[in-house]
Amino acid sequence: MATVYHAEKGIQMSMSDLIGGAVGYPAASEETQSLAEHAYASVLELILAGRLAPGTPLQERRLAELLSMSRTPLREALSRLEAEQLITRMRGRAPVVAHVGIETFVFILDMRRILEVEAAGRATGRITPEAGERVIKAIEDLVHVEQPTSAQHWAVDDLVHGTITDAAGNPLVAATIRDLRRRTHLFNTARIPQRLMPGASEHRSMIDAVMGDDPALSRQIMGKHLDNVRDAIIEYLLGARRS
Repeated sequence: MATVYHAEKGIQMSMSDLIGGAVGYPAASEETQSLAEHAYASVLELILAGRLAPGTPLQERRLAELLSMSRTPLREALSRLEAEQLITRMRGRAPVVAHVGIETFVFILDMRRILEVEAAGRATGRITPEAGERVIKAIEDLVHVEQPTSAQHWAVDDLVHGTITDAAGNPLVAATIRDLRRRTHLFNTARIPQRLMPGASEHRSMIDAVMGDDPALSRQIMGKHLDNVRDAIIEYLLGARRS
């Protein structure tokens, strides 16, 4: 079975590992993952829709009652939201909803565009044919999954962008891009499913360009891809606020 190098984790993975679940996380029961994902999605929707306003304390007991679940998956969900800087936590106090508006995500995506466009240009001609083919195969495998999960999509998305970022040769830029990507991770295909097929096509074009010898073309394709991502996220956020 083919293996894929995951640049951020520095490990070899089979394609079944890559497509079968999230990269780099310990195995958990399907029930635990499902409950935690449900808790995460529910609280996130309340935040993005403005129903949990900035500064609102998030008390585990009340949220657990509201969502009709135990506090264990909810606690995991809150930790994930904290990592994404959508909630903040002060010592000895309940976590509160962070002040994160649409403009914050626009700024994050603008910074991603600045860094990733340049990274694509610098990476051009520096990805081996073997590495490029592994990425292409991962993209094609994802497209053929009938109903890919958000974890499966993110694993391939991370592989595409991580391969390009690492090939650019600047570890500080790579670390910054990964942090910015983590903060927009919540906008996966579960929330913007219309981006799955166009995103896969754009990813293929990006890899083809970076494997070539035209840095300007690589920058252009990466920039257009991130513009499309930005537009889809803004559309989703405006729709969530109107609903």
